[in-house]
Amino acid sequence: MSDRTKTILAVLFFIGALTLPIVGLVVGWWKWNPQTGIFIMAGTFLIMFVIGGLLLMKVKDLSWLTVSLPYIFGASYSLLPDLIPFSVDDAAATTAGALFSFALALRKKSDTPKWVFLPLVAAGIYAFFGGYIPGPVDELLVDVLAIIIAGVGVSQGGGESESRRISESTN
Repeated sequence: MSDRTKTILAVLFFIGALTLPIVGLVVGWWKWNPQTGIFIMAGTFLIMFVIGGLLLMKVKDLSWLTVSLPYIFGASYSLLPDLIPFSVDDAAATTAGALFSFALALRKKSDTPKWVFLPLVAAGIYAFFGGYIPGPVDELLVDVLAIIIAGVGVSQGGGESESRRISESTN
C-alpha cells in the first residue's frame, strides 16, 4: 500500500472518529441505556483514532502535514459540541493526538526538540481545565498557539538529520 493511500485511509479513520461515535451513542442509548451509549461512543472513537494513528505510523515518507494530522483531528474533537459531560474526553483526544503527532515528528526528524511536546500536551490540559470563554473559541486559540509554538520549535531544531540524509542520497 502506498504512503498516499495510507494517509488517505488515516484521514478517513480520523473523520470516522469524529462522526461515528455519535451513531454509537444514539444506538447504545436507544437499544440499551445512556451509559452503554457513552461506552460505545468512547470505544468507537478510540478504535477509529488508534487505527488512523497506526496507519500514519506505517507511512515511510512523512510530510509535516501528515505529522500534524493526529493533533489536528484530536483538537477538532475538542471543538465539537460536548456529548459527554465534563471535558475528560476533549483532553484525552487532544493529548492522544499530541502523542501521535510527536511520535511522528520524531520519526520524520530525529533531532526534533523534546520540549515541542509540552505545548501540545498543555493544550490537552487546557481542554480539561479551561473554558473561560464560552464555546470552543478559547480551545481553538490554545490549539493554534500550541501548534505554532511546536512548529517553531521543530523548525529551529538541529536540522542535521534532514540535511545529512539529503547529502547522503546525492552521493
